[in-house]
Amino acid sequence: MPRTKSNEDWLRTKILDVLNKFTIGGTEVTASAAELNLTDKEAQTVSADGAITIKNGVAKVTKAGVAVMTLANPTDVTDDNKELTILSTTAQAHTLTVTGGFGNGSTGEDVATFSGAIGDNINLKAYGGYWYITGAHQVAVA
Repeated sequence: MPRTKSNEDWLRTKILDVLNKFTIGGTEVTASAAELNLTDKEAQTVSADGAITIKNGVAKVTKAGVAVMTLANPTDVTDDNKELTILSTTAQAHTLTVTGGFGNGSTGEDVATFSGAIGDNINLKAYGGYWYITGAHQVAVA
């Protein structure tokens, strides 16, 4: 298609307008960069003992034996509303330790132990510098 002023106007107003305000298909995008970044999901394969380093996405546990995992607390404000799922693909009683406890629950709520079945998982949400449990399947916290 040859480039003409009318084609450029149509493209700018109907598809993507970044000259005046950011619109997509005529709808103004008002989300902040931080809000848009929440949709950036990461993945990590945990095949050995150690730290889960991602903060937004899925950590898949594949270690043949028991995985001893750690998870650092999220950064207050910067990581708020990020979501992390830790999913076991092996039949092992993996453990996950979080400094300060889940939801700032102290040492009585700092270790999640998977039951030893494939499919065990825990879902976490970051807020205020702590990980909060939003769901789990066959995972005990103590």
